[in-house]
Formats: sequence, C-alpha cells, structure tokens
Amino acid sequence: MRPVHAIAAVLALFSPLATAQFSLAPAQPGNAPEQTVISPYAALTLDYIPAQTDLWGVTLAPTHFDPNYPRWGYYAGYAWGRTENLNLPEPEQGEVSETMGRFGVSYGLTPAIHLYGGAAYHTTKTRYTDGKTQFCADCEPTWTTDKDYRWGAELGMRVNLGQHLVIGAGYNWASESAVISLGLR
Repeated sequence: MRPVHAIAAVLALFSPLATAQFSLAPAQPGNAPEQTVISPYAALTLDYIPAQTDLWGVTLAPTHFDPNYPRWGYYAGYAWGRTENLNLPEPEQGEVSETMGRFGVSYGLTPAIHLYGGAAYHTTKTRYTDGKTQFCADCEPTWTTDKDYRWGAELGMRVNLGQHLVIGAGYNWASESAVISLGLR
C-alpha cells in the first residue's frame, strides 16, 4: 500500500469532517487524479494557552487566495495573561505577566483539515522590589524589571466543523504548553 493510499484511508475515517472525494484505486493512464478544491476563507479564533499563567489570545488564519497555491495558508496570533502577584515576604512586592506572539503557515490536507506550524515567542516580565526605601516622606521602593524572551516552534491541526465553526489544537515549545483554539470562519 502506497503512503498516499494509507493517508486517504485514514482520512476516510473522518469523512463527516472532510468534504473531498478520494479514491484508493491506482490512477489509470489517461485518467487524471481528481483535484481537491479548497475555497479561500479567513478564520478568527479565540485561543487558550495554559502556560505559567493562563494566556488568552486571538489568531487570524486565512487560507491562501492565490489559485496556484489553494492548499496553503498562514496565521498570526497574539496572547496575553493576567498580571499576578508574587508571594514575597513583606515589605517586598512583585508581579509577573506573560505575553506570546505566534506566526506561521498552514497546509490543507482536505477542505476541512489543516496542519499548521510556525514560530512563537514567549515573554515573561517580572517586576519586583527589595522592600527597601529611602528615608524620606514621599519615597517609593525601587522596582526592578526582568524580561525573559523565549523563542520556539509550534505545530498543530485545525479542523473546520460545518460551514462556520473552526477548532484547533497544537503544542507550543516556546511556552511548553498546549494551544487550544475555537473560532469562526
């Protein structure tokens, strides 16, 4: 069994999700294989990333509108988390916040199933004091800020459910966590 036939057999299991027709029969001379047509669209998703602090974000994922490359697409997303207090002994203070940017390309296996992969950066910003202040009436403690930038890759799958619903799941190595998406197209 050729790899193309094995992939088509696996995709046939998801036939309610895929609207393309695949044939397991070998191509006959003079009988051109059927091309799968993927209509261009743009998806807007809400993303959840359970990193050190929970990140929430948005992603815009259009497919390619060039008829020469109808299976290709791209995406860009940004996520941010709440600022959380660090548990430091009094009188010290501290807080941490996270942000993440993601971008990459996608490839449509069928009109309903798309693989995506790209690069991501994860920023952790930590602000803290040592609790010491100058000896004056209006003095504030000195805040120190540390930023940790971490680049990584991500890989996942996006599935079109019906006409307008999109779900996605993947893994992001920059935050070492999953990426879960739900949106409209």
